Amino acid sequence: MRNYRGIISKSLWGILALCYFAVTYEVVEYLQRSYSRDIAEDRADDLSRQLALVRYRLEASVTAEVFQANALASYISVSPHSTPQQWLPLARGIIRKAIHIRNIAVAPDDVISFVFPLAGNEKVLGLDFRETSQWRTVQLARQQQNIFIAGPLTLVQGGEGLVVRIPIFSDPPANTHYWGVCSVALDWHRLLHDAGSDSFPDDIELAMRGVDGLGPLGAVFYGDPAVFLQPLRSETVNLVSGVWELAIRAIPSNSTELWFRSNLVRLLGYTLSFVLFGVVMLLLNAYRNARRYFYEDVLTKISNRRRAMRVLDKLQKHGSHFCIFNIDLNNFKQINDTYGHVAGDALLIEIAARLERELRGSDMVARIGGDEFLVILPRISDTDSILAIQQKIMTQVCAPDFSWRGLNLPIQMSMGYACYPKDADDIEELLHIADRAMYLDKQQHRGREAR
Repeated sequence: MRNYRGIISKSLWGILALCYFAVTYEVVEYLQRSYSRDIAEDRADDLSRQLALVRYRLEASVTAEVFQANALASYISVSPHSTPQQWLPLARGIIRKAIHIRNIAVAPDDVISFVFPLAGNEKVLGLDFRETSQWRTVQLARQQQNIFIAGPLTLVQGGEGLVVRIPIFSDPPANTHYWGVCSVALDWHRLLHDAGSDSFPDDIELAMRGVDGLGPLGAVFYGDPAVFLQPLRSETVNLVSGVWELAIRAIPSNSTELWFRSNLVRLLGYTLSFVLFGVVMLLLNAYRNARRYFYEDVLTKISNRRRAMRVLDKLQKHGSHFCIFNIDLNNFKQINDTYGHVAGDALLIEIAARLERELRGSDMVARIGGDEFLVILPRISDTDSILAIQQKIMTQVCAPDFSWRGLNLPIQMSMGYACYPKDADDIEELLHIADRAMYLDKQQHRGREAR
């Protein structure tokens, strides 16, 4: 049974360990929350800039295409008796410069008589707007005497497009004599792509609403309507007539990269918890912790050679009788080579734990080399007690085999002992005697294995 001082020490360290874990948890989680908040704000700012860029490109592209097409309407307005042959060069030049225009149609008295290019748009020739669902927007353009952007809508010739209605009056600026309408179909999907609508991250969803420029009152024509319920960011696209509303929201994502980035502080914090443990302990008791880490083996958390030599020096100065065991593992290199250093480290940790479990509270076990341990037994010098302890260590530490990741790793060790002052009154000499006894025991093991 460990003595009273050992119990108090263990209890104190247990309390300190609990404090460490509690403080570590609070600190890491606080930093994680702060980091997540900063990342969220930075990401929101980036997404805001990206959404604003999409809005700007849409405004710029639509406005540019509209005013390109307006050249033809202006020409007809000042030359109402011009012919399709005269319109053709203008339409060809507009199509060449405006990359998003699919076709241009001219409808005197709201009946299409000219379309360019003709290929693929034959269906619209002769179309009377008064007999279609598009008549409403043609009327709005005429009533407002201004350009009206309709849609996006399904085109007669197939596909989706944005249609620009440009009313033509033969008596500008009075605009009392309505001539007809010039309709320009924009390639809606290309317009969106060039604006960067598909450039958002996978966990960000974009939606647009405001068919016919009605803004928040208009129908959703791109994305999920639920985006507008709790949008992360929103923008207003100002058109020649009316507005569209853009919005984005975050959606659940299974992206591993995003998960690691979102939990970076938590991952690093808990991975480096042993480092943080030293920092927390240093804040509580810098001197005691400095001594602790100075005398502790990093891997096994038991005493190291430095502490063992300090204890031996103290015992010698006090004139105490004591015994030391030098323990070396057999076939440890083979385990390292076969199963890797991770298995070897796990085995060392297990052996250290078993040794400590089988010894008294006043005894000490230290790791003094790669696979070498030193056991210090104060107040023991008689041979019977020493042999009994040696047998106990051999029996309890070496059995059962160490189970690691489904493998059973056998534990074999060689031991040698020496007593102070019976065998030597000098610590270095005492260690040499125990070391020689250990190597003699190791040779005997090899001899038995060879037979």
